[in-house]
Amino acid sequence: MEKVCPVVCRETSSGWQVLGFIHPSAGKQFVKGTVEQGENLEDAAKRELEEESGLIVGSRMIFLGTGLIGLGSVSWHFFGHLEKSLPDSWDHVTTDDHGHTFSYFWHPLEQPLGSGWHVTFHEAFAFFRPRIRQLGWGL
Repeated sequence: MEKVCPVVCRETSSGWQVLGFIHPSAGKQFVKGTVEQGENLEDAAKRELEEESGLIVGSRMIFLGTGLIGLGSVSWHFFGHLEKSLPDSWDHVTTDDHGHTFSYFWHPLEQPLGSGWHVTFHEAFAFFRPRIRQLGWGL
């Protein structure tokens, strides 16, 4: 099993931020999901982003790398995407995950994740954060 994690970022007057959401029963998370059989990794990242947030990405995403994340050391493939015109927060009823409503927010890139985040997402953040900085995002 392989996972994709589309990392959506934006720049504000107070600094760079990354998109996260609150799952109604599993706390704060980043968008991620399972790659389907025969699916291109970037297409999987775009599909997961649309299913879980409602965002549609028409342009290419930037491949940030692959890391072994979580207890089973699952391969997570990270893709970066810049957004300039999204609201500060919104709710989205998912088309997967049993139709849960996810509440989206922006987390400052320079701020560590707090205790409301599962350890898996701490690992993911530690993996993609320096790669985003290498792109010149978050400087």
